[in-house]
This record gives sequence, C-alpha cells and structure tokens, in this order.
Amino acid sequence: MAYSVLHPGYSMPCSRCEMLPPPLPREGMLYMAPPIAPTSRLLETLFATLQAPCTEACFPGLLQTACSLGLLETVAAQLGETLHEQELRDTKCLYLPHGEALEIGHLLRLQSLEQLLTRVRGEWLADMLAAGRIETWFQPIVHADAPQEVFAYECLMRGRTAAGALVTPGEIFSIARKADLLFQLDRACRLSAVEAAHRHGIRQKIFINFIPTTIYRPEACLQTTFQAIQARGLDPAQVVFEVTESEHVSDTNHLLAILDYYRAHGFRHALDDLGAGYSSLNLLSQLKPDFMKLDMQLIRHVDRDAYKAAITRNCIELARQLHVISIAEGVETPEELAWLQAAGVDYVQGFCIARPAPEPPMQ
Repeated sequence: MAYSVLHPGYSMPCSRCEMLPPPLPREGMLYMAPPIAPTSRLLETLFATLQAPCTEACFPGLLQTACSLGLLETVAAQLGETLHEQELRDTKCLYLPHGEALEIGHLLRLQSLEQLLTRVRGEWLADMLAAGRIETWFQPIVHADAPQEVFAYECLMRGRTAAGALVTPGEIFSIARKADLLFQLDRACRLSAVEAAHRHGIRQKIFINFIPTTIYRPEACLQTTFQAIQARGLDPAQVVFEVTESEHVSDTNHLLAILDYYRAHGFRHALDDLGAGYSSLNLLSQLKPDFMKLDMQLIRHVDRDAYKAAITRNCIELARQLHVISIAEGVETPEELAWLQAAGVDYVQGFCIARPAPEPPMQ
C-alpha cells in the first residue's frame, strides 16, 4: 500500500529524537552551584577526600574542581550517601572539557547534578544507541479459542553491551528517563521493531510500543518511523502502535493528535495496561482504541481471585460493548488461560503460550 509519510513543511526529521548528546569529556572542569551553604561544605568534603579539592569559581556561589570522567563515576556511586535527592536535583552544575574557559553564556546550560551523574552512569546507554545495539524480541499474541494460531507479535526491546551481554528493558528505560535519552531510545526501539519484523518475514500484525511523551509533533517525530515502514514494504494495516506509560500522559489532547495522525496513515492503535489504574480506564473513553490490553497484574491468578475475576470480566464485557478487541497479557498458567477463554476474551499473550525470543516463536 502506497502512502505519503511527509507532511507539508516537515521535510526534515526530528533532531530531538535523532541526535545523541556528545560523549562526556574524559578530562574536564566541573562547576557546581549548590542551593545552600551546608550542601557546599558536604560537596567540598567529598571531593577533597577524592583528591579533587574544590575552589571558588569566577561567579559567586559557584564551586569548581578539575576532575575526570572516572572520578565522576566514583562520585556518582558515593554521592547518594552524602546528599539527599532534593539536594542533588537543586545543585546545578556544568562539566566542561579541559581547556574550555567558563563564560557567562555557559550558565544557560546548567543542569542538575542528579542529571549529570545519571548521564555519567548511563554513558553505556548513549554508546549502545550510537552503536545500534538495541534489538527486538517477539512474543506471540494468539487467538484465545485457538492458542496454536498466531494473530500478532508484540515487539519487545532488549539491549546488548559492547561485550554482547543482554541488558533488560527495565534497566535501560530507568537510565534513559533520568539521563534525558528517552526520545532517542523510543525512536530506536520503533526502528528496530520495523527492521526485525521485515527481516523475519512476519506477515501477522506487529504491536510496536511507543511512549507519547517522547513525541512533540507526530509529523516530525514519527517521520523516520513511517519512512522505515514504507521502505520495508509493510502495510500500515499490519502495524499497531501500542500506547505505553499512559499514566504519565498529562495532555490527553496531544495524545489524541498523535493517534489521529496514526489513523490518518492507516495504522491502528492499542491501549496498554487496562485495569492497572484509573488513568487507563479514563483514557479508554477518550482514545477509542482498536485494541485494549488487560494488565498482567489483573490477569495474575484471575482464576482464583474473585476480586480480579469480577474486574476482568467487566473489562472484557466493556470491550465487547465498545467494539474494542480485547487482549489479556501476562497469561502464565493453563488455569488462567481456561478462565479467560470462558470469559470470552479475544486474544491472549504470555509465558503460558510462549516466552519472548529473538526469533518469532510459533512462526
């Protein structure tokens, strides 16, 4: 199916999503502006014990110390025991390469000490993104009444260290949020999913997760994703974009604009983790998704928990009344599967069917 991915006035992709921050300098000068005098004294004491004494910089209240990236890694490991979280957030800092003089314009680039140290701890993630070591694993979504038949595959992110060791999504996303790399990570995951689905010749639908808060304007931020889908010859009707982290959505109108953009280009969308909290249920009436996925915590022991059973049964019935396709995720036992089949859920996903794998299971 041919379709246009370019929006008038947006011939360039989103630099916010595509540009990685430059690597931190190996040697440099750290400038810090603590919020109060006691915080200053604690920082001075810590750096003095690390043989990197602080001195007063050319601006009042600004400390400076010559240090290396290795020293900052040590500081990152120890500072949580010295300062509490509020002090780390309120201490502003700047790390300049060795030989670059501090100027007044640099003060516009101050960030929190917490952000800098998270970035130091997360240099491996920036390196992982730059080297393209994000990969996609697949978990099948099957017909509830015929579990041997694959309806779709959810695309799940995994990462690799430079040595090839597997890194879990939880660890990657935790660092990405704190180090301001979520935009780049979310885009990398989308592109990896498209490439992997094409490489494995998947003909079923693919569910690709996306985080709404990483998209400023869909016509710009989603351009490279749409171009990749078109270049790989995937039919837009085959692709379902799955809204994740809906609890962090503060601007529902912005999310609706993103989903409308998906629909206008022939894609479908799913609401994840229904039943995990009030926010997802509230969004259901506004987003009118094509699919809704019941949260795995709701599904756990649904066959022997009357409270969960009542909620799940009502969610399935609600989906039926709204003409929304229901998917139960996190199905781990034959008993859970049997209960869901009797309750009339449309599709199921979970370890009871197949675990995520780099090669699409059951293909």
